[in-house]
Amino acid sequence: MAARWSSENVVVEFRDSQATAMSVDCLGQHAVLSGRRFLYIVNLDAPFEGHRKISRQSKWDIGAVQWNPHDSFAHYFAASSNQRVDLYKWKDGSGEVGTTLQGHTRVISDLDWAVFEPDLLVTSSVDTYIYIWDIKDTRKPTIALSAVGEWIFPWLVFIPFLPFLLSH
Repeated sequence: MAARWSSENVVVEFRDSQATAMSVDCLGQHAVLSGRRFLYIVNLDAPFEGHRKISRQSKWDIGAVQWNPHDSFAHYFAASSNQRVDLYKWKDGSGEVGTTLQGHTRVISDLDWAVFEPDLLVTSSVDTYIYIWDIKDTRKPTIALSAVGEWIFPWLVFIPFLPFLLSH
Protein backbone atom coordinates (compact mmCIF):
# COMPACT_ATOMS: atom_id res chain seq x y z
CA MET A 1 0.00 0.00 0.00
CA ALA A 2 1.42 3.35 -0.99
CA ALA A 3 1.41 6.18 1.50
CA ARG A 4 -1.47 8.51 0.82
CA TRP A 5 -2.88 11.60 2.43
CA SER A 6 -6.49 12.54 2.49
CA SER A 7 -8.81 14.77 4.43
CA GLU A 8 -11.65 12.34 3.80
CA ASN A 9 -13.32 10.90 6.88
CA VAL A 10 -14.80 7.44 6.66
CA VAL A 11 -17.21 6.30 9.34
CA VAL A 12 -18.02 2.62 9.66
CA GLU A 13 -20.18 1.39 12.51
CA PHE A 14 -19.79 -1.96 14.21
CA ARG A 15 -22.74 -1.90 16.56
CA ASP A 16 -22.46 -5.54 17.59
CA SER A 17 -18.73 -5.45 18.35
CA GLN A 18 -18.65 -3.76 21.77
CA ALA A 19 -14.97 -3.13 21.07
CA THR A 20 -12.65 -2.44 23.98
CA ALA A 21 -9.39 -1.97 22.04
CA MET A 22 -8.20 -1.29 18.49
CA SER A 23 -4.95 -1.42 16.55
CA VAL A 24 -3.87 -0.75 12.95
CA ASP A 25 -1.17 -2.86 11.29
CA CYS A 26 2.12 -1.31 10.18
CA LEU A 27 1.15 -1.51 6.51
CA GLY A 28 -2.07 0.42 7.06
CA GLN A 29 -4.12 -2.37 5.48
CA HIS A 30 -5.97 -3.87 8.45
CA ALA A 31 -7.40 -2.83 11.77
CA VAL A 32 -8.37 -5.17 14.57
CA LEU A 33 -11.26 -4.32 16.89
CA SER A 34 -11.45 -6.47 19.98
CA GLY A 35 -14.60 -7.54 21.77
CA ARG A 36 -15.37 -10.17 24.36
CA ARG A 37 -16.61 -12.83 21.92
CA PHE A 38 -14.93 -11.85 18.65
CA LEU A 39 -11.97 -10.06 17.14
CA TYR A 40 -13.02 -8.11 14.06
CA ILE A 41 -10.49 -7.63 11.27
CA VAL A 42 -11.34 -4.71 8.99
CA ASN A 43 -9.76 -4.21 5.57
CA LEU A 44 -9.00 -0.48 5.62
CA ASP A 45 -8.78 -0.30 1.83
CA ALA A 46 -12.44 -1.39 1.64
CA PRO A 47 -14.00 -0.83 5.09
CA PHE A 48 -17.60 -1.10 3.83
CA GLU A 49 -17.10 -4.55 2.29
CA GLY A 50 -17.62 -6.31 5.57
CA HIS A 51 -15.19 -7.61 8.10
CA ARG A 52 -13.81 -10.94 9.22
CA LYS A 53 -14.39 -12.37 12.68
CA ILE A 54 -12.09 -14.46 14.80
CA SER A 55 -14.11 -16.23 17.46
CA ARG A 56 -12.86 -16.32 21.04
CA GLN A 57 -14.20 -17.94 24.18
CA SER A 58 -13.52 -15.88 27.28
CA LYS A 59 -15.43 -14.24 30.05
CA TRP A 60 -12.86 -11.42 30.03
CA ASP A 61 -12.73 -8.41 27.74
CA ILE A 62 -9.56 -7.70 25.81
CA GLY A 63 -7.55 -5.01 27.56
CA ALA A 64 -4.97 -4.27 24.87
CA VAL A 65 -4.33 -5.32 21.30
CA GLN A 66 -1.29 -4.50 19.16
CA TRP A 67 -0.08 -5.47 15.68
CA ASN A 68 3.60 -6.29 15.26
CA PRO A 69 5.26 -3.13 13.80
CA HIS A 70 7.71 -4.97 11.51
CA ASP A 71 6.95 -5.56 7.83
CA SER A 72 8.17 -9.15 7.95
CA PHE A 73 5.92 -9.90 10.97
CA ALA A 74 3.00 -7.65 9.96
CA HIS A 75 0.61 -10.62 10.04
CA TYR A 76 1.03 -11.13 13.82
CA PHE A 77 -0.85 -9.32 16.55
CA ALA A 78 -1.17 -9.78 20.30
CA ALA A 79 -4.26 -9.38 22.48
CA SER A 80 -4.31 -9.40 26.28
CA SER A 81 -7.22 -10.78 28.26
CA ASN A 82 -7.01 -10.88 32.05
CA GLN A 83 -3.67 -12.58 32.90
CA ARG A 84 -2.78 -13.94 29.45
CA VAL A 85 -1.77 -12.78 26.01
CA ASP A 86 -2.86 -14.58 22.87
CA LEU A 87 -0.64 -14.27 19.81
CA TYR A 88 -2.66 -14.33 16.60
CA LYS A 89 -1.58 -14.90 13.03
CA TRP A 90 -3.64 -13.23 10.27
CA LYS A 91 -2.91 -14.61 6.81
CA ASP A 92 -4.95 -14.80 3.63
CA GLY A 93 -8.20 -13.66 5.20
CA SER A 94 -8.22 -15.97 8.21
CA GLY A 95 -6.82 -15.77 11.70
CA GLU A 96 -5.97 -18.14 14.48
CA VAL A 97 -4.32 -18.20 17.88
CA GLY A 98 -0.73 -19.28 17.46
CA THR A 99 0.26 -19.45 21.11
CA THR A 100 -0.60 -18.08 24.53
CA LEU A 101 1.70 -16.27 26.97
CA GLN A 102 0.96 -16.79 30.65
CA GLY A 103 2.99 -15.56 33.58
CA HIS A 104 1.35 -12.56 35.21
CA THR A 105 -0.57 -13.09 38.44
CA ARG A 106 -2.92 -10.13 37.96
CA VAL A 107 -4.62 -8.48 34.99
CA ILE A 108 -2.37 -7.32 32.13
CA SER A 109 -2.78 -3.58 31.65
CA ASP A 110 -0.65 -2.95 28.55
CA LEU A 111 1.49 -4.60 25.91
CA ASP A 112 3.78 -3.43 23.12
CA TRP A 113 6.14 -4.88 20.53
CA ALA A 114 9.83 -3.95 20.40
CA VAL A 115 10.65 -1.56 17.57
CA PHE A 116 14.15 -3.01 17.06
CA GLU A 117 13.43 -6.76 17.35
CA PRO A 118 10.34 -8.36 15.75
CA ASP A 119 10.34 -11.33 18.15
CA LEU A 120 10.07 -9.35 21.39
CA LEU A 121 6.85 -8.42 23.15
CA VAL A 122 6.61 -6.59 26.46
CA THR A 123 3.68 -6.87 28.86
CA SER A 124 2.93 -4.99 32.06
CA SER A 125 0.49 -5.91 34.76
CA VAL A 126 -1.19 -4.73 37.92
CA ASP A 127 1.07 -7.30 39.64
CA THR A 128 3.83 -4.62 39.15
CA TYR A 129 5.92 -6.79 36.83
CA ILE A 130 7.02 -6.02 33.30
CA TYR A 131 7.78 -9.14 31.28
CA ILE A 132 9.74 -9.25 28.05
CA TRP A 133 8.76 -12.25 25.96
CA ASP A 134 10.59 -13.82 23.04
CA ILE A 135 7.85 -15.26 20.85
CA LYS A 136 10.22 -18.00 19.63
CA ASP A 137 10.18 -19.48 23.17
CA THR A 138 6.90 -18.68 24.93
CA ARG A 139 7.17 -21.01 27.94
CA LYS A 140 8.25 -18.18 30.24
CA PRO A 141 9.32 -14.54 29.97
CA THR A 142 12.87 -13.88 28.83
CA ILE A 143 13.23 -11.01 31.30
CA ALA A 144 11.13 -10.04 34.32
CA LEU A 145 11.41 -6.53 35.71
CA SER A 146 9.82 -5.32 38.91
CA ALA A 147 8.07 -2.00 38.34
CA VAL A 148 6.51 0.73 40.41
CA GLY A 149 3.40 0.94 38.23
CA GLU A 150 1.79 -1.17 35.57
CA TRP A 151 2.01 1.06 32.50
CA ILE A 152 4.40 0.64 29.59
CA PHE A 153 5.87 3.66 27.92
CA PRO A 154 7.43 3.19 24.51
CA TRP A 155 10.63 2.61 26.45
CA LEU A 156 11.92 -0.09 24.14
CA VAL A 157 13.08 2.66 21.77
CA PHE A 158 15.45 3.93 24.44
CA ILE A 159 17.14 0.62 25.24
CA PRO A 160 19.38 -0.11 22.25
CA PHE A 161 21.50 -2.57 24.25
CA LEU A 162 18.54 -4.86 25.08
CA PRO A 163 19.33 -7.37 22.26
CA PHE A 164 22.80 -7.66 23.79
CA LEU A 165 21.30 -8.39 27.22
CA LEU A 166 18.93 -10.98 25.79
CA SER A 167 21.73 -12.84 24.05
CA HIS A 168 23.77 -13.29 27.25
